[in-house]
Parts: sequence; C-alpha cells; structure tokens
Amino acid sequence: MKKVVFVLLVLVSTQIKAQSFQIRGVLPWHNFLSGPSAWNEDDYTKYLDDCQKNGINFIAFHNYTGGGERYLNYVEPMIKIQYKNVLPEAGFDHSGMARWGYLPMKIKDFPFGLEKHFLSTRGVGYFGADCAVTAKTNEERYEKAQSLMQKVLLMAHQRNMQMAMGFEFGVAPPEYASIRTNSDMYWKGDGSLVYNPFDPDATGILYATIDNIIETYKGIDWIYLWLNEHCMFGVNPEIALKNRYMQQFYSENEKFYDLEGVNESLKFLGVWSQAYIQKAYDYVRLKAPEIKIAIGGWGSESQMALLLRGLDKALPQDITFSMLNPDQGKFGHPAFFSEIAKNRDVWAIPWLESDASLWHLQPRVDDLRSQVKKASADKLNGVIGIHWRTEEIRENFETFMFFAQNPDSTNSTSDIYKDYCAVNFGNYAAEYLSPVLAKYDVNGVLKQVASEEYYAYTPAWGKLSQVQLNACNEIILAIDLCTENKPNDEQLQNLEWLKANYEFTLLFDKVSRGLEPAWNLRDRYLIAMEPTVISADELIKAKESLKNIPIRQMMEVFASKVRSRGELGELSSIIQRVWGEYQLLDKFMKTHLLNSNLTK
Repeated sequence: MKKVVFVLLVLVSTQIKAQSFQIRGVLPWHNFLSGPSAWNEDDYTKYLDDCQKNGINFIAFHNYTGGGERYLNYVEPMIKIQYKNVLPEAGFDHSGMARWGYLPMKIKDFPFGLEKHFLSTRGVGYFGADCAVTAKTNEERYEKAQSLMQKVLLMAHQRNMQMAMGFEFGVAPPEYASIRTNSDMYWKGDGSLVYNPFDPDATGILYATIDNIIETYKGIDWIYLWLNEHCMFGVNPEIALKNRYMQQFYSENEKFYDLEGVNESLKFLGVWSQAYIQKAYDYVRLKAPEIKIAIGGWGSESQMALLLRGLDKALPQDITFSMLNPDQGKFGHPAFFSEIAKNRDVWAIPWLESDASLWHLQPRVDDLRSQVKKASADKLNGVIGIHWRTEEIRENFETFMFFAQNPDSTNSTSDIYKDYCAVNFGNYAAEYLSPVLAKYDVNGVLKQVASEEYYAYTPAWGKLSQVQLNACNEIILAIDLCTENKPNDEQLQNLEWLKANYEFTLLFDKVSRGLEPAWNLRDRYLIAMEPTVISADELIKAKESLKNIPIRQMMEVFASKVRSRGELGELSSIIQRVWGEYQLLDKFMKTHLLNSNLTK
C-alpha cells in the first residue's frame, strides 16, 4: 500500500510479553524479474527504509553460481569467482534473456501500448536492473552489480542492519568443468556436476569465492553457505568414495549421520557437506575471523532436513544453522530444531510467498503467525523471511515482522486483517471485507494458483477451480461494497489495487483456458512421427478460442495496478511468456495448419 501503517504495532491490547528474536531478517531472492534481480539503488533505498521501519535488523542475499539442469549457466554477478584467470559469464536476468523460461523481448515490442509503463534505460531497450541492461561486457556486469551491492551493504549498516552474502558450496560455474587437473575434480550427478572438496582445483574455486566476498564487501557481517537445491541428485557414492581423501573423511565422519530416514546417499551428502562447510569455515577464520558463518538449504527430507542433526554433531558451534521451511512454506520448521537450538543459534526461514505463484496474491497471514510463534516456542534465535515481491506481500511481510518482535502476542488472524483493513481500506472494509480475506487466508483456497516462475509458461498456469472462482468473485463483491462506503482517496486507490489483483486472476484463468486448444494441437503436430490429421471442427474451435481470449484486457488490468518495481517485473514476465506464446500459437495456426492439407 502507498501508505504503510501496520496498526498492530499500536494496538493497546497487544503487550510484548516475550523477548523479540535476536535476528529478524529478510532474504530477498535474486533470480526472477519480480524480485531484486531487477532492482536499482532507489528500490533498495525504499526497501531498506521499509525494513528499518518494521524492525528488520538482518538482510541476506543468495548468489547462484551454476548447478545442474536449467541452473547450469545460471551465474549471478554479486560474487566474482575468478580462478586461474577464468572469469565465468554472469549477469542478472533482464527481458532479453531466456533463463527461467522467459521468452526474450524488447520493451518496444510489448503490445497494446504497454511499453509506456517501462522506462528503457539509456536506449538499451530491455527491462531489468540498470547494472544489467547498461553493461556492455561481462566484466562490466560484475563491476556494476558489485558496485550496487556495495552500496546496499553501506545502506544496511546505516540502518543498523547486518548483511550476509551467500553462495552454494560445491557448485561452480560451467567454465570450470574443463580446467580440471584431476579426473575426480567432480562427480557426475543427475544433470549436475558435484565438486570434490578434496580436489585442489575445487578447493581453489571455493577459496576464490570467499576471497572475493571478503575483498569486495568490506565490513560484511556474515557469509552464508547454502546447500544446493539439486546438486546431489543421482551421485553414486561408491564412485565418489574411490577418492582416498574423501574415503578417509567419510570413514571418520559417517557415524554422525546414522539417523532415522538417512539412507546411504543422504549419508554421503551429509559428510560431503560437512567437508565443504568445514573447509569454508576454516578459511574464513584464517582470512577474516570477524565474519560470522551461517549455513542454509532447502527443507525437503531429500535435501537438507535430515542432515542437520548430523551436521550439528560435527561442525563448530559458532556456525548458525538455518533452513527454508519445507514445501515452500506450507509447513513450519522441523521439530528437531528445538534440540539443535540448545547447542547453537538456529534460524527458521518462513516463506512470505511461494515462487510457484508469483503472479498472484498469496494470503499467508495465518501460516506466518503460527510459524513465527512456533520458532519462538522452540527457542530459535532468529527468523528470516524469504520473498521476491514487495507490494503483493505487504500483509504477509508486516505480520511476519510483528510476530518477530512480539511472538507472545495473542492477536488472531482475524484481528490482523481487521486492523489492516481499517487503515488501508477504511472502517467499512474492517467490518465487511476483513472477514472475507481472513477466511480465505485460513482455508488456503487461494494460496497456490499456479504461476511457477521457475518454469516456462504452459496453459496449466492460472487455472482456477470452481471454489477459487467463487472466492475471487466473493472478494471482488466485498471490495465493491467498500468502495461505495466513502473511503478516503488513498483507501479508494488501495481498494482499486486489490480488486485489480483478483480481476487479473479471473482473466488469467480465461486466457490460459483459451490458449489451451491451440497449444494442444501444436503439441500433437510436433510430437507426431508422421503428418497429423486434425479435424476441421477442432481446428475451427481452437482458432476461435485463441481469437476470443481476453489477453489484452488481462494485461491492461495488471498494468493498471503497478505501483512497485516487482509488479513491473511481473508485467514484463507476463508479456514475455503469455503474449509471447500467444504470438507463436497464432503464427503456428496460420502457417502450419490453416495453410496445409492436415484437415479432413
């Protein structure tokens, strides 16, 4: 909302009965155009001001350095991993790139006059962060990105916020695969290369990464070591353990991972992670002992969850443990965190939003309230909220921060919505809109409408069940009643913004359903070994369905609500993916079907 007032902070009924978390942090995640990958200095300034106002005292960043499958060449320029004079290709995403399923497109090619919402930086023509779209060389991409993040570090410290820079250990940019001097510098995983912590070149890459963080970000408070989301899938431990150094370390440490649910593959992953983390820890202690170390990872049992109890026994106690809450925040942190918290500092990482639904509102007030309170009950010393967008998650963000400071508050989800609505939408909304919003927050009906930014668009995105359709229409009706009951100008604008979100949701459902017949015909045509026979009837239906989709209205409704950099990134993504596919389908129907003899 334009005027952010979290009325919970002044509720007379609220008493701060428990000490707030020592670490109250945020983790704005780089990769998609809806997140910090597209931010400029002024966006960071506004964001950090907002964080300070809401009691944030810690901010962390995660830097991708490659990986398996579609992550292979996903290297971001916040950390410059230069080893043996090799400088990997890196850059933040912009609308001219194809990473994460984007169809590249220049701003001038955006349809229906939508380019007016974008300011093309210095005539480059693509939407993205200035440091990404103005850089002319790979070296400039690093220089400009690191210069920006150096300013962010300074701004964070000026606001009494600690800052962490993170990367994924055991993962290297693709260029390094070809400079190995030993045959087992890495082992082959399922679509990935898993680097050997006892190989000299693999260790050299690790040290070069840490050196660059220390040298570039003077005064950095934390280095954050992340276990890669996919790196160990498919690795054969028997092959890896042929390396005598890895075998010796494994023999000495496998006992820590004799835990329920831990199979041989996970046991190897635990020991491998321990080796990398210990090496990184020792090197940081040697080079910059004042910098603190945290580790993090994804919360699935096949990823990090089952390893932490073993790592807790094996690693120095001044390493802070953290993990993303499982299933994109559907669940809170594991119960065993309370045991680990007796030995070391532990942070939970709730999701302020899921990246499976980044074009939609995601009401999570109830989840965040319970997850932060659980972290307090289990005596964790920190909570960190992962997110991409800033505007659509406002209620989630402020709820998260309120309970991070007041974990013993008895305010209910209904209380939160009532007070939030009173300030941002008016007194009538507090009585009649807030119960509707709270209901759909608690029952979770609208949490996971598909818009999975980490994949390419398909017509499965945006489809609503009848229950979800009814929910959106009920919310829109309640909003309309509020607009008729004399909100002030700012509250009216906020109501219009909220309504546009749900109107977009309904329109997107229609667009995806309308694209689907032509999409399916194209799939049939391209999959078949021989020319496919398509009936005239289904061809006509697919053509009419494509012709009648409300794609222009959908994009214009979304554009009407843009009031943040993240929403501008979403609009760019919607245009690139949905409009891009619409154009391709339209062309396909005309050139491959309508002008052929495939009909009968």
